[in-house]
Amino acid sequence: MQPQIHAPGEVRPSDAATGEDARPAPAARRWSPFLVVVALIVLTALVSGGVTLGVLQLQSPTNPQSVNLRPGVTITEDSAIVQAAAHARPAVVSVVTQTQPSVTAGSGYLATSDGYIVTNVQVIAHSSTLVVLIQRDAKAHKARLVDYDCQTGVAVLKIDQVNNLPTLAFADTTTLVQGQVLVAVGGPLTGAALPGHISALHRAVTVTDPASSDKSLEISDTIQTDASIDPGTAGGPLLNVGGQVIGVSMAAQGSSSGFGLSAADVTDDVQQILSSGQLVIASVGATSSVLTQQSAALIGSVEGSHLVSVDKGGPAASAGLQPGDVITQLDDVTVDAAHPLPLLLRSRFHPNQRVTVTYSRANASTQVQLTLAGVHPTC
Repeated sequence: MQPQIHAPGEVRPSDAATGEDARPAPAARRWSPFLVVVALIVLTALVSGGVTLGVLQLQSPTNPQSVNLRPGVTITEDSAIVQAAAHARPAVVSVVTQTQPSVTAGSGYLATSDGYIVTNVQVIAHSSTLVVLIQRDAKAHKARLVDYDCQTGVAVLKIDQVNNLPTLAFADTTTLVQGQVLVAVGGPLTGAALPGHISALHRAVTVTDPASSDKSLEISDTIQTDASIDPGTAGGPLLNVGGQVIGVSMAAQGSSSGFGLSAADVTDDVQQILSSGQLVIASVGATSSVLTQQSAALIGSVEGSHLVSVDKGGPAASAGLQPGDVITQLDDVTVDAAHPLPLLLRSRFHPNQRVTVTYSRANASTQVQLTLAGVHPTC
C-alpha cells in the first residue's frame, strides 16, 4: 500500500530527561543507556496515529585555525564553534519517531517561540507517531506535521501549549564559500556538536523517497560537509560561526560526507508554511528531468531541465512548450543540474508570477512568457 503523508496521531506526554554538552565533539557520541531508555519510555506511551512519509548516514575532524582581529584579540575556530553551539543548543530539539517496530530519533530546531520546528522529511518519514524533546524541559511534547516539500527536503512540525522558546534564524547564504567553517548541532538525545567545513556547494544527493521506501529521490543544491552527521543529528541545524542556520543537516548512506539542505532553498518554504499553514509552490504545468552537461553533450543538446510531459491547459502548454523542450533559463536565472526547474520554482519564484522562459528546441533557443500556476508539492 502506498504510504500517505498526513498529520500524526495523538500521543501522551511522558517524563523525559535531556542531556547537553556545550563543548563540540569530533564525532557523534553514542546515546547513554539512560537516554535510550527515556526514548523508549516516551514512545511506549504513544497512542497509535499516522504521519507516514525513508532516511540517510557519516564522518571527519578538523585542525584548529586562528584569526587575529586586532592586537590582543584572537578568535580560534575552536572557540567560535563552541560559542555557536552553545548559543544554538537551547533551540535544537530531538524528534523521536516510531516506525514499526523501530524507535528512532533525529533532530530539528525551533523556528518560532510558540513551537514551530524545522527538520528534514527523512527524519519523520514512515513514522506513526512524533514526539519532541526540548532542552531543559522534562516534558515530552506530542508533535504534528504541518507541511513538507520532498523536492527541497524540508518539513515543519508544531508542538502546542508552549511559548517563549529560544529560536534560530536563517543566515544570508549568498556569502557561503567552499572551506567555510560550520558546526552541526544535534538535539538533547545526542548532545552532539559536530565541527566541520563546507566541502562543496550545489551538490545533488540521492536519498530514500520519503513517500516510498523502495524508491529514491534526488535533492539538488545541497551543502556537502566533512562534519560527521549521523541519523540522530540529521534534521538539526548546520550553523555558521555566528550561530545562524545555513542549512538543515542530512546523514547520507554509503557516503563519507554529510550533507545539508541549503537555507537558500528552504527559507521560502518555511516562511510560507509558518504564515499560511500550507505550502503552495509555483508550477509551469509540466514534469521535467535533469539534463546534465555531460548527458546533454551525448545527445547534442544543452544542459537544463528536459520536459517529459506537459499538462493540457497548463501554463507551459498555453505558451507553446512541448515535451522534449529543454528549459535553460527562467527570467535571468540559469536552469542547470545544480538548479533544476522544480527547485528553482520553489525557491525563487511564486504562483501567479509572470516569467520569461528560455528553452531549446532542435538546438534553437527561443523565449516565451507565461504566468506560473500554484500547486501543492507532491512526493
